[in-house]
Parts: sequence; C-alpha cells; structure tokens
Amino acid sequence: MTKTYILFIGLLLTSAAAQAQVDTVRASTLPPAQQAEKLYNSGVAKFNQKSYRAALQDFDKALAAKPDFAKAYYNRAAVRYELKEYPTAVQDYDQAIKFDPNTFTSYFGRAQAREALKQPTEAEQDYGKAAELKADYAPAWYYRGALRFEKADYQAAKSDFDAAIKADPAYAYAWHDRGSAQRQLGNLPAAIQDYTQALKLQPELLPALLNRAATRRRAGDLKGALQDYNDYLRQKQDNALAYTNRGAARYEQADYKGAVDDLTKAIELDGQYAFAWNNRAAAYLKLEDYKKAESDASKAISLNAQYAEAYLNRGHAREMLRNPDAACQDWRKAAELGLEAGNTHAANSGCGAAEKE
Repeated sequence: MTKTYILFIGLLLTSAAAQAQVDTVRASTLPPAQQAEKLYNSGVAKFNQKSYRAALQDFDKALAAKPDFAKAYYNRAAVRYELKEYPTAVQDYDQAIKFDPNTFTSYFGRAQAREALKQPTEAEQDYGKAAELKADYAPAWYYRGALRFEKADYQAAKSDFDAAIKADPAYAYAWHDRGSAQRQLGNLPAAIQDYTQALKLQPELLPALLNRAATRRRAGDLKGALQDYNDYLRQKQDNALAYTNRGAARYEQADYKGAVDDLTKAIELDGQYAFAWNNRAAAYLKLEDYKKAESDASKAISLNAQYAEAYLNRGHAREMLRNPDAACQDWRKAAELGLEAGNTHAANSGCGAAEKE
C-alpha cells in the first residue's frame, strides 16, 4: 500500500487564508505484514545488485516486522552465504525450514553452507532432502553425487549423476562427473562416452579433455590420449599436470625425447612437482643419460622423501654410473617403502648378501 497525502497548498497567509486553513492529513502506517513484504522486496533488489550489507539490513527489518517470514530467512541466509558468514547462514536456513519445511531451496542452500563449513555428512543429507522434495532439480542430485564421489562411494555417486542427467540432460558437469565415477568403477568405454558428451554440451570444459585422455591412456588408446592432450594444450599452456601426463603417454609410446620435452615444461611451470622430476629421470634412463637421471631422481626425493619409485630410478642410474653400493642402498629404500621391485633389483644385482648383514 502506498502512503497518500492530502495537502493544502496555501498562498501568502492573510487573515482570510488563515481562517480557511486546512490541516494536512496523512495515511496510517503500513500494517506489519505489508511493511515486511516491502522491506523483503527491497532486500531482494539489493541482493541482486550485490549490495549485500544493505540487503542484510532490509531482511533484518523485514524479520523484525514479521518474525515467521520464511522467505526473508531464506534470503538473509543467502546474503550471509555470499558474505561467507556460514554459521549464521545455517541458522537462518534452519529458521526458514522451521516455518516452511516443504521448500527444497532452503535444504539446498543449507547444504551449500554446510559444505563450506566442512560438514559433508550433514550437507549430503540436506542435498538428499532437496532432491526428495524436488526430484527434477538436477543440482541437488549432482552435488550429493559429488560428495559421495569424494568419499569413494562411486556406485552411489554414479546413481546420483544418473538422476541429475535425467532431470537435466544438458547438465555438462553431471556427464563429466559421471564419467569420473565410471572410470573409478572400471567402466572405461562408458567413461569415455560420458566425457565426450560433456564436451559436446560444453566444449570449453577442458578438464573433460584431460580426464578423457587419462581414460583413453588407461584403456590402451595412446593415440586418442595424445590427441586429447594436444587439444588441451593448444588451449591452455599453464598446466603442469597436462604436460606431465602427455609426457607419460609419450614415454609409453617410446618417444623418450618428446617425454623429456613435456616433463621439462612441467618442471618449468612447477618446480616442486616431484612426479615430473621422477618421470623425467625415467625418460633420461631410457635415453642413457644416467647423470641427468640420477640428478632428477635425487630432486624428486628431496621433494618427497617417501617416493619409492624415485629411489628405484636413482638406483638404476647409480648402477649404470658404476656406483653399486649407492644403487643397492636406493633399491633397499624403495623396497622399505613398499615397492617390491626394489628387492628384486637388489637381489639380481648381488645386493642380497649385503642386505643380510
């Protein structure tokens, strides 16, 4: 309701005008429910403008006027989420659910806040309730599936991604993450199909290229894997992992020089990436550059003292550099860290007697 005013506009006051003076009349104040609605609408407008503090003030006033206003609690919670005030956001979502327990958005919002608070079990429950209340809301299924994937419950995650795709067949992220669940379950052809569909729906979803490449490599399709790595690196050249993985694929194709080039690029991008240093050591071993192999393996070990494969590779390099005692020591260390091949090489190279001493 808009306030109305009946105004008397007078000219210069004379005695006659004074006798004709009429008092100004104002309409009564808005009822609390209407005042709350007006403040709520103002808060929503400010939220959409990203004026979060101003929106928060409006929702505070709306709730003061109408303490059981579920929508105001929900939207104040959304503001607090944007402000990263997650505990109070959860409290507001609690109130929204108390006054309106059948609205899925409050459960979904509370789930997001609980995720931010590192409460995955509670978040998973809330996503489930949101999906129960609105089965065609794909994000509820998707986010619950992501939580289940993170705790290695891949079959349950896949079921949730199935439901997300059913609710929204154009949901590229659901296709992508179902592909990852399929890969973990060993369903490699299905995983490749899902990654391909994700890319069809969203060609700029570059992680799908990397993951399809890794899946193709695991399935033995090195040519397809390299094509995916090439496509990815044409579009994004700042990812050490991509160079490392393409280097590994090239290594498996016996392109050891190409592997060294990729792994060198990975190291330039991330000098703390132990995996790249070790893999380049392995490539240098194949190229019979044993000094560089020893140096790279040593760098990998300096970055990760528990890196069994790096000890194994350094042992190989030291053997070829005619340093058998150091080689035996490295192989034993690899075995101590759980790599049985260390014992095998130690035994085959005559380290067994020393090992028993």
